[in-house]
Amino acid sequence: MSGLECPSNYSAKNLTLSGDIASTATYCYILLALAGLTASVFILITFIRGCKGRKSLTKMDTFFFALSLSDLFIILYSISVIAHRPGYLKTTSLNCGVFSFFFNISYFNSQFLQVTMLFFLTFEENRPGVALLIKVLDNALACVGLTALGAFLGSVFTTALLETGQQLNESLCCQLDPLQAGPRYDIAKFIVGIALPCLLLMLLLVKCLLLWKKSETGMGLAARLKACSAFLAVASVTLVCRIFYNAVLLHRTALKGALGNVAELVMFSGSCLSLVLIVSLHKLCREGMVRTLKSLTDPCRRIGRGETHRNIMTTTIEIAEDKEDTGSLHSENLGEAPGTTDGCG
Repeated sequence: MSGLECPSNYSAKNLTLSGDIASTATYCYILLALAGLTASVFILITFIRGCKGRKSLTKMDTFFFALSLSDLFIILYSISVIAHRPGYLKTTSLNCGVFSFFFNISYFNSQFLQVTMLFFLTFEENRPGVALLIKVLDNALACVGLTALGAFLGSVFTTALLETGQQLNESLCCQLDPLQAGPRYDIAKFIVGIALPCLLLMLLLVKCLLLWKKSETGMGLAARLKACSAFLAVASVTLVCRIFYNAVLLHRTALKGALGNVAELVMFSGSCLSLVLIVSLHKLCREGMVRTLKSLTDPCRRIGRGETHRNIMTTTIEIAEDKEDTGSLHSENLGEAPGTTDGCG
């Protein structure tokens, strides 16, 4: 049941090529994962500082933090894939189903959060048609909770289609999207995880652009797009990576070998790149990263300044001692001059 099983007509050359491709993709992903984990640390520090300092966070700040947590969990789940390469995690059918269930919560939550974020970007200044809905959902934490609830229900629905049967204790090679699930699971995940969110994102984006173009606030369309660059970049990267992954997922019964492994890594890479983009483009996270880096390098700078100060003090003392020695010699010479004159006389 492993994704690495190959058709019997595969030649040794094809197997070797598949292994090389999967190995190269794994090494590339490890670098991206390290970058994503580093970015997530900066984001967490920024948010914790904001909470401790009682700094007012906007709804978008809260949404970006929740999105970062979802992407961080996805990266952590990917450890099970990397740690067992070139094989897969060996466990029971029941444990594999539970593992897939929790993974899908993070997977769906990150996609649903992006829809929620674009909804508020679209109707934040244009509320007449959705004023009541905006008022109900004006609490950012409540929105995050509702999004998480939707992700939970979506995960329950897809997990029910895993078709584990009665063999719950049967040992198998576990994937985050189990191969034994069957086509109904793959189709359901495609619809819930990418098709519906993608459709909503497209509709909201069109509506958003139309409203911004007609806006009378004086802020141009280009300026608004620049202000939302973090969200647009994250949504685009996530969409591209997950469309590729789901396309392979729908055809995985016919696709064996390296492509399935690469597709998983591409999906994980989307979460890594999202975290890097958030910490680079979102103003609050970018400023928090700069502040954190500055606080980490300040002790080194103070040590360097201390060494320089000690060197200056040492040089000053040496110069002062040289002046004192010179003054003493000069005084002694002046005292000996009269005696020498009397002796000559």
